[in-house]
Amino acid sequence: MIGIIYYAYGAPKSLDDVTPYFSHIMKGKTPPSQMIEKITAQFKKIGGVDPLAANTCRIAKGLEHALQQRITQTVKVYNAYKHTEPYIPDVVDTMLEEGITTFITLPVNPIMSLTGAGAFHDEVSALLASHDVTVIHAKGWHLNSELLAVYKDRIQRAYEWIPAEKRAQTHVLYTVHSQPIDPERNEIYVRQFSELSEAISKAAQIDNWHITYRSGHGKADWLGPDVKDKIHTLYAEGAQAFVTCELLSLSADIESYFEIGSDCQRICEELQVDFAQAEFPGDSYDTIQALAAIVESFIPAE
Repeated sequence: MIGIIYYAYGAPKSLDDVTPYFSHIMKGKTPPSQMIEKITAQFKKIGGVDPLAANTCRIAKGLEHALQQRITQTVKVYNAYKHTEPYIPDVVDTMLEEGITTFITLPVNPIMSLTGAGAFHDEVSALLASHDVTVIHAKGWHLNSELLAVYKDRIQRAYEWIPAEKRAQTHVLYTVHSQPIDPERNEIYVRQFSELSEAISKAAQIDNWHITYRSGHGKADWLGPDVKDKIHTLYAEGAQAFVTCELLSLSADIESYFEIGSDCQRICEELQVDFAQAEFPGDSYDTIQALAAIVESFIPAE
């Protein structure tokens, strides 16, 4: 039986989970009260549930259904997270108990980060090293044609929302989370980010596009340019509108939700230029079908 582990960093399902979530990130330490108050306020500001938690659960269900329509083998899809329940080791144990013999690791991230998706793949390999099972890591799928079609749709919808007379001076800003500068460790991350940005722009026929980073908090030794700084720079050069598009995750997380959304929108309002945020692929039909095609491509022939 085939089991897919659909992985994300963390997905609190209640406001009660926020403190344990960040305590787990901090290796068991109690987060400062001011930090928790700020983060909880962000979650409350959404006015609903954590989008990553909701999306990843629905994607897993949809992906399992889609795969059952495509392949003859029995397949199950499991959610797993690094810093919230269900944790990766617990999910692997459950899969073994349920008779999974082929494990496929699938992160929510199209782009490979050694500390993110890379660490997830490595952890699953280590957990299963002593078991007689097949482990397949879904890597290098950022340029899958069906995934590109999803991103093309999102970018075109956001770009066409901008008034026609301003589109010639509209700039698309692709974003991912910044990282400490380390050329060797950054190489695959930056390369796949650049490749995906270029491929989407080519498919959507976007000329003015840029790769930028978020969440670096002004640290000079982190990857840049920062998306907010880039807006100011391009505005000074004559830009009249901006579209932001996050590429690190298929589903919005609390950090990206605000940083490339309302935070960038506020800057654009101050500069009196138009703004649109491209939707995340999320748990939509086209995303699930793209993921099913990606997973199918990794399944060995019977």
